[in-house]
Amino acid sequence: MTTRPAHTATRTASRALATLAVLAPTVVVARALRVRLSVGPWGRHWARRAQHGETLLVTLGDSLTVGTGSSRPSTSWLGRFVSHVEASTGHPLRVDNRAVYGAKIADLIAAQLPLPPDATLVTLCVGANDAGRTDPEAFRRDLRLVCSQLPPGSLVGDVPQFQWGGRIDAAAQLARVVREVVADFPDLVLATVETHTVDTKILTELAGDFFHPGDPGHRKIACAFIEAYEVSAVSSAPELAAGAPVAS
Repeated sequence: MTTRPAHTATRTASRALATLAVLAPTVVVARALRVRLSVGPWGRHWARRAQHGETLLVTLGDSLTVGTGSSRPSTSWLGRFVSHVEASTGHPLRVDNRAVYGAKIADLIAAQLPLPPDATLVTLCVGANDAGRTDPEAFRRDLRLVCSQLPPGSLVGDVPQFQWGGRIDAAAQLARVVREVVADFPDLVLATVETHTVDTKILTELAGDFFHPGDPGHRKIACAFIEAYEVSAVSSAPELAAGAPVAS
């Protein structure tokens, strides 16, 4: 058996590492671009869901609620939540998803309100884009304004736990603000998104941009909203009273 000289093997390994160093950024950029390009198709999916259904669900928020990072709309947190509610009630939902990629709380107030008068159920999940960018007290003020317009039984998610970067503490601070504000509105129900996203794995549970959740991350957020839905009396909509087990 012929053995390659050590210096030849070293050169081969060096070339492989150099090739990997060149390709890795390209792969990362391509994966991130794929996530970003999903925004349009996912938006068109939700626009179609707004055309049909017996019961109106209005969803407010940012790219998390658009479904960014999921492999398809049905595996986003909202897709899983909609499937759960429909299965537990037997009523098809008409989904008015007003969430916008990149939206902050001020953008939500400007473009996603007021709510339609026939909204039976409302979800709100915002703050990820405000973390480190919006003064926490300004966020609190604006969130109180939004919450004051939500019907009883609305589900409000706090901010997911950030896994890396310079905004981890800021995101945790806004999550606390959300919990404090929701506590002042006893007719609203908190969805504990931060708790459900603790220790999310960067390589396996985030999407290709390493910021938005992938399908496993969206499943965690869906569980937070489904659990909130299950404990909610949904006093304004008894036809939505749930009883099905939480979907995994």
